[in-house]
Amino acid sequence: MLATNTTTVIILGMSITAIAIALFAITVPFLTTQHENNQNIQQNNTQQYVGKHKEFYLFDSEIPGFNETEMGMPRDTYSMPVIAVFKGDQVAIHFFNIEEPGGDNHSFTIYDKPYNNIDVVVHPRENKTITFVANTTGTFTYLCTFHQPTMRGLLIVQPPPY
Repeated sequence: MLATNTTTVIILGMSITAIAIALFAITVPFLTTQHENNQNIQQNNTQQYVGKHKEFYLFDSEIPGFNETEMGMPRDTYSMPVIAVFKGDQVAIHFFNIEEPGGDNHSFTIYDKPYNNIDVVVHPRENKTITFVANTTGTFTYLCTFHQPTMRGLLIVQPPPY
């Protein structure tokens, strides 16, 4: 029992650390960009952000050495735990299910409004592209409806940089 609890703590700690590192990696360039953009705004107050086309490549993945039976949950994860864009961006997420034929289906699903119409199932060796305009700021959870609680990530829609 102690080994199971220790393993759970280690895996959860690794997951939280990975998300924290990803958020830090996203925030630092954003802060630098924000400072530069604030200078641009002071020079030209009429300038407005026009959304850009942002593409992401997302794969299903597995936690190495993870024992599903012992842990009582799936070992599946997304290859990208955080997707960050600006309000107004046109987003394209190319989602690949890299499992062998006969493997598991995966989904890219968002239950949070206004993105709650996104629910795409991808079968083994298949890929689909999810497109939408990031028109509402906030943090939104995306998940695989087949592999909870381990297969989830965050869509972060930030205010426009200027």
